[in-house]
Amino acid sequence: MKHQFIKSLIGTLFTAVAVNAWADIQDVRANLSKLHVPDGFHVDIYAEVPGARQMALGTNGNIYVGTRGSKVYAVVDKNKDHKADQVVAILDDLNVGNGVAMVDGHLYVAEQNRITRYAAPDFDLTLPFKAMREVIYDKLPNKAHHGWRYLTVGPDNKLYVSLGAPCNICDPVGIEASIIRMNPDGSQVETFAKGVRNSEGMDFQPGTNTLFFTDNGVDLLGADIPHDELNAAPKAGLHFGFPYFAGGDARDPNWKNKTPPTGVTKPVAEFQAHSANLGFKFYTGKQFPAEYQGNAVIAQHGSWNRKEPVGYQLVRVTFDEQKQVKETKVFIDGWLSAEGEMWGRPTDVLQLPDGSLLVSDDFNGVIYRISYDGKTQAATPVAAADNTTLTGFQMPESVFAAPSGITYISEIGEFGKLGDGKITQISPDGSRKALAEGLNDPKGLDMFDNQLYVADMDRVVRVDAQSGQQTVFAATSAFPRKPVFLNDVEIDGLGNVYVSDSGDDNGKGAGIFKITPAGKVTEVLKGNAGIKRPNGLLMDGPDSLLVADFGTGKLFRVQLGTKPSVSLLNQGFGGADGLIRDANGMLYISDWAQGNVWQLVEPKATPQRIIQGYQSAADISLSADGQSLLIPDMKAGTLHRLPLH
Repeated sequence: MKHQFIKSLIGTLFTAVAVNAWADIQDVRANLSKLHVPDGFHVDIYAEVPGARQMALGTNGNIYVGTRGSKVYAVVDKNKDHKADQVVAILDDLNVGNGVAMVDGHLYVAEQNRITRYAAPDFDLTLPFKAMREVIYDKLPNKAHHGWRYLTVGPDNKLYVSLGAPCNICDPVGIEASIIRMNPDGSQVETFAKGVRNSEGMDFQPGTNTLFFTDNGVDLLGADIPHDELNAAPKAGLHFGFPYFAGGDARDPNWKNKTPPTGVTKPVAEFQAHSANLGFKFYTGKQFPAEYQGNAVIAQHGSWNRKEPVGYQLVRVTFDEQKQVKETKVFIDGWLSAEGEMWGRPTDVLQLPDGSLLVSDDFNGVIYRISYDGKTQAATPVAAADNTTLTGFQMPESVFAAPSGITYISEIGEFGKLGDGKITQISPDGSRKALAEGLNDPKGLDMFDNQLYVADMDRVVRVDAQSGQQTVFAATSAFPRKPVFLNDVEIDGLGNVYVSDSGDDNGKGAGIFKITPAGKVTEVLKGNAGIKRPNGLLMDGPDSLLVADFGTGKLFRVQLGTKPSVSLLNQGFGGADGLIRDANGMLYISDWAQGNVWQLVEPKATPQRIIQGYQSAADISLSADGQSLLIPDMKAGTLHRLPLH
């Protein structure tokens, strides 16, 4: 920090065209190897720009870069080798010159208190821009808290400006906590969206021209609440909840009794609290693989007030054919180490004409370039036909392989029909028989002391693994509230049974229960803890669970105890279902919605998809010898065995 401070002081003493680095560029370049980058992608340093924040593309390829200080820079790549040849401070007297945009060849800068315009900077970067300054709007709230403005231009050729609330949470005054828009000459100013706490990223979705924007939730309510947001505003006049909602559905205790406006617009996607989702762009280039087309690539700047840091990565939000949010997944991470040490903070995203992406980092004072050439070999998906496959099951959901070599699989039967579910036993020789019948919708399975424990819709049933004798271990009435959708089962070394309740389709009634060996049931995690629809459970040390969120495709760690804590570890797993870890410590996560199975070297690592093409990969397990994955494909009625080596 001392080194950086001295360098920043030295930088302020010079007004030369070329600028010095904000951080030691060799250190940053060396750290690039720490990034977890998908196969075929590459990250290089494009330019050194002190305090680089929002970026805008000029008509001749120059990049204009705002800062939270007094300067705006122009970055020039003269020979078009995708590395900057010159960095020019074209303005140095601004009041937080964060927002930049190009409209009809003119540069617009959104300062804390005003918006200014500079004619044709691409023509000559040595022009006297201060003397050419034209103030088109000077009525922005001149308040420092959340005073760094974000600026973009819409398909209607209007300027859109985000105005953060000048507080953590408070009643906004006038145009505070909103997004306004105006003509490029500053006329016809109107409030486009209200109830926006602090948006630092806006872009328009290709094909719909809908404005999407990130928004950061209220601080100081806890490590995992409220969520950060991605919102969509297809028209003017919508209200997005602040300050009545602190983020997502969460309410600040001091505001919970205040009535919000009618028809508050909910986020279309939510992110881990305090991950600080800032600038983003919809990808429309041709360089990346086709699956990236139309994705929103978002820079997560990272937490500042959380004991365990989160964020510091790029995420992708994917969309379905109807342009609705499909899932969120990690794109590139590694700016935060597994030990919680941060060395970079992604801030904004910009697409270049060749289809590569630029990402600014205001901590290191650099701009990265992300390119794709496909030269590295991606993990080869394993098709169902390549595996040993058993057929003829009726909606198989969960599988468990006992040390004896016998495999047990739960079959739901007809979903929602009582009494037609069963547990099937598969012997090492391949023969099978019904071990237990008459169940309702049996799902998660686990074994302790030769007893199978089954999540059976709204109760937990115990089945003797030899005789098949059934006992209701925890009846519906034993739960502190009526279960909605009991899903997965995990048992610790003391015989305590943990069972997830995925709730309804919207996560209502979700939670995690603990059942002691004596049958006492407590709810150890409620639905308001930040996990929308808990599904797969996996013990991760004493009083610690890994939890797959079926509702958001995220992976969490829950530290149990008198005050449970929830931390986001990873995301992008679609309809996250089963969790298992092999003898080498590799973690596997199944994606019921997309039919994938993912492999991770540790929970925060970049996932590698090792299986795709199933209809619905459900609750996975390891074979008895630990050498294969067992994957029920629920909709297909099949059970697959995939060798891991």
